[in-house]
Amino acid sequence: MSNSGMTTIEVKKINRSKVYNLIYNERSVSKQAISQKLNMGLTTVTQNLKALEEEGWICRTGYYESTGGRKAQAIEIVRNARTAIGVFILKRKIILAAIDLYGEITVERTVEKNFSADEEYYRFLGREVMRFANSAESNPDRISGVGIAIQGIISTDRSEIKYAKLLQQTGLKAEDLTRYIPYECIMEHDSKAAAYAEIWNKPVISDAVVLLLNKNFGSALVIDGEVNQGKTMHSGTIEHMCIVPEGNSCYCGGKGCLETYCSAESLQHEIGGLTYDEFFRTMRSGDKKSNEIWSGYLSNLATAVRNINTIIDCDIIISGFLAPYFRQSDLDQLKQYVRSEPFFAERDIKLILGKYGEIAPAMGAALPFVKSVIKNI
Repeated sequence: MSNSGMTTIEVKKINRSKVYNLIYNERSVSKQAISQKLNMGLTTVTQNLKALEEEGWICRTGYYESTGGRKAQAIEIVRNARTAIGVFILKRKIILAAIDLYGEITVERTVEKNFSADEEYYRFLGREVMRFANSAESNPDRISGVGIAIQGIISTDRSEIKYAKLLQQTGLKAEDLTRYIPYECIMEHDSKAAAYAEIWNKPVISDAVVLLLNKNFGSALVIDGEVNQGKTMHSGTIEHMCIVPEGNSCYCGGKGCLETYCSAESLQHEIGGLTYDEFFRTMRSGDKKSNEIWSGYLSNLATAVRNINTIIDCDIIISGFLAPYFRQSDLDQLKQYVRSEPFFAERDIKLILGKYGEIAPAMGAALPFVKSVIKNI
């Protein structure tokens, strides 16, 4: 054993991981740069590169410009060496996403299907996941796992849904839902999965609240760069914050919840027979009624942002179905509404527009498998 108490095998595993992770983080790097950055001998680096390349984890992608000597080869990871599948289960449809080792979506699909906790639905889900996985990756051994985002609060061991008023299936077991999926599966609350997606590869985000503006409102709390689950997995469920006492009835049984004022469905109720595309088109063109509706929506959202920031001074990330409809002018208007109250007049709350829209929960549900692969190489 070495002076540090580690065996030769352990040292080799650590060196291998260091080399791979440096290539992963640099995106493209030369052997000489790896040696310098890791303070590792060229012989050790060469041995690790040879093993990683033989196993299909890295590849040579060309040469850098010469600086006077031999041209150095550019080395990158094989980003599709493994594929993770994310599934977002909603009341009336299933959204699927395949992601590579950088967490980038390579294939996505939406399947119309009403949720039902029975064998027919479980078989249908299994068939669709398999069909989708096969379209994303022809080699089943390269599928690292399937993450399932679901509209419900799950148990601490992720084995069952503890609260699912939307799907009306409190107590649903993960083993039933995944019975016909022949891969390792994990289950996550949809809002928390979306938060994983929106903070992925964003080290500058430390504390934040992710507002998931889907057909049903959702939210998640991020502390020190990690999605916070809370003692009983209920952390961040801001959708049931009361913003209008004795206001609109919520599916939870309460009244005046944020869900009933800022979900996409609540906006749909206000705009009547218009589609979302039609509404935003008429609103952007200056239609008075549409602008009043949108201003009311943003005003209610501002109330939530103020309430959040009395508890945790943090960034706010706008994600979900409605996020792609937002423009910078909407964020500016939202910030103006937030600062309309005296206590918040001087506050500079950072509003960030999410990247992934409605597919964020599916992508985020798959990310734990990406992290696991990278960690264990």
